[in-house]
Amino acid sequence: MRIPPLPAVITLLPLALAVAPPVASASAPVHDEGSESGFVFVTDCGDFEIWDDYETNWSSKVFHDDEGSTTRVVEHVWGSDTFVNTTSGESVSGTFNNGEIVDLTEPTVTQNGSNGLITLPGVGLVFVDVGRYVLNIDTFEFTFVKGKHGFIDEDYTRLCEVLS
Repeated sequence: MRIPPLPAVITLLPLALAVAPPVASASAPVHDEGSESGFVFVTDCGDFEIWDDYETNWSSKVFHDDEGSTTRVVEHVWGSDTFVNTTSGESVSGTFNNGEIVDLTEPTVTQNGSNGLITLPGVGLVFVDVGRYVLNIDTFEFTFVKGKHGFIDEDYTRLCEVLS
């Protein structure tokens, strides 16, 4: 799911926890999977806005402590983004595929992989958000960032140029 400039994890976290009800005691991880789609605002390019028509899928294992509270969620997240110029209807599409660990004892989210990648023949790289980050769940502050993160940096310049 895409809700720029905040990464997908902020929105997926409540979903992951909602499907993981407390259990009587620590046991084997609970498997969960699902998908979600939507159409959300990305950025204002001046003469037009870009919105994201996205589809997100996930497969996760949810871990609990001895009291049955969720302590950790390990998941694979993948899907597609179609960035749309809402004035002209022009669009570009790409995919994302990453691994994510939600550690509620820290409390952090660590994500590795591609959160967005769009290349076009004859144009080259249009948008990229790849690498690793660690996000503090309580403060929504990034404590570690490596790679090139278009969503985090709100770097939509090239995307605005291509869709103008």
